[in-house]
Amino acid sequence: MKILCFGAGAIGSYIAGSLALIGNPLIYVEQPRFIANLKENGVRIEDINGEMHHLKRFDAYGSAEEAFARHDDIDLVITAVKGFNTDDVIKALKPFADKVPAILSLQNGVENEAKYAAAFGEDKVIPCSICTAISRGEQGSIKVAKLRGMGIADTHPICETLVRECCEAGLKAKLMTDGLAMKWSKMISNLLSNAASAIFDMSPAEVFADPDGFSLEIRQLKETMAVMKALGISPVNIPGVPIKLLCWAVKYLPGFLTRPILVKAVGGGRGSKMPSFYIDLHAGRKESEVEFLNGAVVRYGDSLGISTPVNQAYYEVLTKLAAGDLPLDTYKKAPKKFLGEAVH
Repeated sequence: MKILCFGAGAIGSYIAGSLALIGNPLIYVEQPRFIANLKENGVRIEDINGEMHHLKRFDAYGSAEEAFARHDDIDLVITAVKGFNTDDVIKALKPFADKVPAILSLQNGVENEAKYAAAFGEDKVIPCSICTAISRGEQGSIKVAKLRGMGIADTHPICETLVRECCEAGLKAKLMTDGLAMKWSKMISNLLSNAASAIFDMSPAEVFADPDGFSLEIRQLKETMAVMKALGISPVNIPGVPIKLLCWAVKYLPGFLTRPILVKAVGGGRGSKMPSFYIDLHAGRKESEVEFLNGAVVRYGDSLGISTPVNQAYYEVLTKLAAGDLPLDTYKKAPKKFLGEAVH
């Protein structure tokens, strides 16, 4: 497959880079200011066994226009950008819609695929969920911290070939029959102690050990499950993460039995690294992907008449913290304060 990948960050480097390492021609579209460094240093991937792979053969351009001017036989477009950039990708691809056979969305959240479908047709969109935990290693390499695999929805004729190629590349891909259920189930795993760790400046283990932190996490998940139920979406297991068991435990088991299941789910999905919202907030990023996780739960809840107060509080407070409208230490180590002041 000849692959055009928007974004050469961690996920784009790992997925598209791994596919290129086994012989699939790769073209990156990245911000122009990153192109020279990308071409000079290539892509380095440290696999789960500690072996380093260095990808040097690929093309990279600062715009889709440049890429399509030189390549008109693309088999697959991969989107590996933040949700904030989805509209930019659509705008960039629009003039070349007839040259876009399939779009594999690696992005978190449950709203990106609908945008691509509206712009290019539902039959071209392939939802995907990356369950493997990756981090930055030495020399800017991408390090596989916890190999769990990836789910690819069976929505396009290319999907079986794509799964085969991903498995050959060591990505542990699995074909999923229900893309929407997969994306919502993946979002449940993304929600776990993500906003809480950032807001409270606490590790997931500390959040779950705190009675109020644990209560907030349970309420967050129950709100999300209520929205899913109203949408007619049932949880499904995703590669390496038993979401069905997790949701059953949240619904039926007492807290002392549910806590270890949540802790295992977080550890299985993220390895030892801190959650992404925490990393982004403390790196000084002014935008947070809470917009596309807790924010999505709030938006769907509002449209369905379902109350989502914990998701809304996480969403509003973390957005303000990222923008600098609240001091970072407002709720530091203080889930009880947050529960009393922010959750309505």
